[in-house]
Amino acid sequence: MRALVAPVWLAVVAAIWLVPAGAAAAKSASPVPATKRLNVTVTLKPRDPAALAAYAREVSTPGSDLYRAYLTPAQFARRFGAMPKQIAAVRRSLAARGLHPGKVSAGGLSIPLHATAAQVEHGFSVSLRELSFPGRRTAVAATASPVVGAGLSGVVQSVVGLSGTPAPRPLLQRPALLQRLALVQRPALVQRPAAADALAGAPLDRAHVATGGPQPCAAASGSAPGQDAYTADQIASAYGFSGLYGAGDAGAGVTVGVYELEPDNPNDIATFQSCYGTHASVSYVRVDGGAGSGTGSGEAAIDIENTIGLAPDANILVYQGPNGTANGPGSGPYDIFSTMVNQDRARVISVSWGDCEEALGQPDAIAENTLFMQAAIQGQSVVAASGDSGSEDCDTPGSVPDTELAVDDPASQPFVTGVGGTSLRALGPRPTETVWNSGGSLAGAVAEPGAGGGGFSDFWLMPAAQLDASSSLGVRSASGSGCGNLLCRAVPDVAADADPTTGYLVYWNGSGSATGQSGWQGFGGTSAGTPVWGALLALADASRACAESPVGFANPALYRAAGLDYGADFNDVTSGNNDFTGTAGGQYAARPGYDEATGLGTPNAATLAAALCTQGVRLATPRSQRSAVRSTVSLQVSAQDAPGNKLRYQATGLPPGLKLSDSSGRITGKPRREGSFTVRIGASDSAGSAAPATFTWTIGAATRLSKVKLTRGSRPTLAFTVSAGRGAPALSTLRVTAPRGLRFASRRGLGMNDGAAHRPRRVRFSARLAHGVLTLKLRKTSASVRVIVGKPGLQILAARVSKLARRASAPRLTVTVVDAGAGTSRLSAAVPGAAR
Repeated sequence: MRALVAPVWLAVVAAIWLVPAGAAAAKSASPVPATKRLNVTVTLKPRDPAALAAYAREVSTPGSDLYRAYLTPAQFARRFGAMPKQIAAVRRSLAARGLHPGKVSAGGLSIPLHATAAQVEHGFSVSLRELSFPGRRTAVAATASPVVGAGLSGVVQSVVGLSGTPAPRPLLQRPALLQRLALVQRPALVQRPAAADALAGAPLDRAHVATGGPQPCAAASGSAPGQDAYTADQIASAYGFSGLYGAGDAGAGVTVGVYELEPDNPNDIATFQSCYGTHASVSYVRVDGGAGSGTGSGEAAIDIENTIGLAPDANILVYQGPNGTANGPGSGPYDIFSTMVNQDRARVISVSWGDCEEALGQPDAIAENTLFMQAAIQGQSVVAASGDSGSEDCDTPGSVPDTELAVDDPASQPFVTGVGGTSLRALGPRPTETVWNSGGSLAGAVAEPGAGGGGFSDFWLMPAAQLDASSSLGVRSASGSGCGNLLCRAVPDVAADADPTTGYLVYWNGSGSATGQSGWQGFGGTSAGTPVWGALLALADASRACAESPVGFANPALYRAAGLDYGADFNDVTSGNNDFTGTAGGQYAARPGYDEATGLGTPNAATLAAALCTQGVRLATPRSQRSAVRSTVSLQVSAQDAPGNKLRYQATGLPPGLKLSDSSGRITGKPRREGSFTVRIGASDSAGSAAPATFTWTIGAATRLSKVKLTRGSRPTLAFTVSAGRGAPALSTLRVTAPRGLRFASRRGLGMNDGAAHRPRRVRFSARLAHGVLTLKLRKTSASVRVIVGKPGLQILAARVSKLARRASAPRLTVTVVDAGAGTSRLSAAVPGAAR
């Protein structure tokens, strides 16, 4: 059992330095050359860690008052970033020690440094050593805690790049038998050997192929059977993407950010796109100088191509940075995350690189955690591979075996969606899958190395999404096995095909410049399955159901969807375990519902995407309202939910005289009292999702009809004044009904002024006469108008007037007033002299 760190919403780790246990695994250490350049990043503590964690949780939780109330990086900085005076103090301290701090991140929580080893040693009062790890990995470590300046311990969170952590790396497996049997650790990627046919068992079932998405060319489809690999359309078919394609959703308008610590050859990507007939935009952001040039190991190629194959209209933004290049290890892996989050260009972030928690260390893990909370608050989804070492994630090839239970970072982070691995033997409909586990003993006859990562975190307590999950899923049932009396973060959250014997066909090394197979070939590993989930979230974000409100941190919505309709949204994996080394007694075995080998299972994409978008009721907040006493009010409350869900509406604080229909969401009535009222409305559905909104409703004095006068004779004229009450909306439209005995004959003879007692000004308006009703629409709203209707527009019907005179009944003028607040007031007044 390793040290447990509570997530920041439960406890804040005060120390900025803890040498990770992984440093003890170094084979040798030597002084760092003084001129060696390092990338180091100083991370800062949020101004209110508890508030930050609470907001990140609430903004992602359906039914919360803050659900999807996302912030921009600038808004995040103002609310949660370090205070400007704190940032200035850290920069002054660094400068005073001979360091040259770069620009603070957009979120206000990190400051990059690019310096020589000598400058770093002097600036932080440390000695640096270069550590060598198995597999030719290196890291730079400080021999003591960095000194950041007096009084700054409450501001600085950590110094990333000096913790002695070996950089993440790809360990791509080659066809040689012993290499196939070796443990694949970083990134979670396994190449399918060319000779795998003899070891793969029964041929793969390819009976059902999606027809709505990209289709492979003959070169790809012809290569797939010999590689025992699936083409993109077959993966799309297995995981239910066809329904999304059929609805016209291919991810247009959504940017997927791909995290890479190696280069790729753009020609490989172009060949893949040419084969599938796709035209996805692929561009690059180079962090800390980039990742160099070349073909890479194939990791970047599979990440990019799998995403394009499933979300062909999405924009692909590849973030490439250094990972143990000639410039030396450092903060490059963290800096890529920081750039992806602080640029806030990608709605979905796909990560196929990582390391076991113990090797990463707590300071770096805490720094990452803050970034991932920022991503959640900005509406970014982060998916990450859970590792290819099964439940023993720290067991590194070429070193002393470490078969203790462990999970992979960043998949184990509380604000990341971890993706586990399955073996996909038949496409379905509804695929046939087991837990991916090829076993790891040299004495065993192993077809392919690796197993899907999963288990329980040693760093993080179980987050709310898992704690609140439906008991029918069984998320909490085994959590005590590795955490004593505490509930720990369970990994993974979901899964996808990862077995290299049932792998993904991609195009890599077309130039032949790298060692290994060239062209179309099969790959596996949880890194290959992670883009499946990245593409699904991109399609969800682009769908009509999401209505331009991205899913963001997906776990709360995923676990809630599983609790509501598990069978519709997920494919349950119920056989196998991920005990790769055979030392844990098959502890994390698949079972119905959630398990620590495949999480909630694999996706049924079309129904799940709809559930992720619409399970949270979206309620439009009305603008501030203004009405008059005794006016007739009608305001429609607007809300959206999944098709077929029945919405119910609630309201409190309405002005007296108004009421809300709980079924239609329309507010109607006549206000009885002046004043300002704070109205709280809500919409909810039968699934328990709800959304609130608050607005102000001001009720002003009643609208008045006054100074009604009829002049008879050869040029009869009817005049009257309409005035809005104090605090009520201005006048917009008048509908005038002629009194009995009078008739509006035409629109001629009309005039209108502002009703002022002295020097009235002309008011511009338009007029329409229909069915005896004269409609006057003001070009500009006004508080008071005087209306004059003269000859030939007004006619007096002598016979009717005489009849009224005999009955001693004065005719009445009726004016319906439509104010600027869309309320109506029906006013009436006697017409003096009309019945003479």
